[in-house]
Amino acid sequence: MYCGHCAPCPKGIDVASVTKFLNLAKAQGRVPETVREHYEALTGKAGDCVKCGACEKRCPFGVSVMENMELAKNIFGK
Repeated sequence: MYCGHCAPCPKGIDVASVTKFLNLAKAQGRVPETVREHYEALTGKAGDCVKCGACEKRCPFGVSVMENMELAKNIFGK
C-alpha cells in the first residue's frame, strides 16, 4: 500500500515511497538502478526506522510497516 495513512513518521521516513521502491525491487528480483536512485534521493531511509510502531497503528490495512522497513534496509543497504 502506498496510501500514506501511516504518516507522519516521527523520523521523517516517507513510508509509502520506501514501500513502493521495496516492492519494485522485489518484483524485479533485483534493484534496478532507477529505483536505487529514487530511493537514495529520499530524505529518510528505511534504516532510520526506530520501530516505534506509530505507522502500524495508523494503517487501516494491517501492513507490517516495520518489517518492510527492515527488508528495505537490507535490500538498499540503508
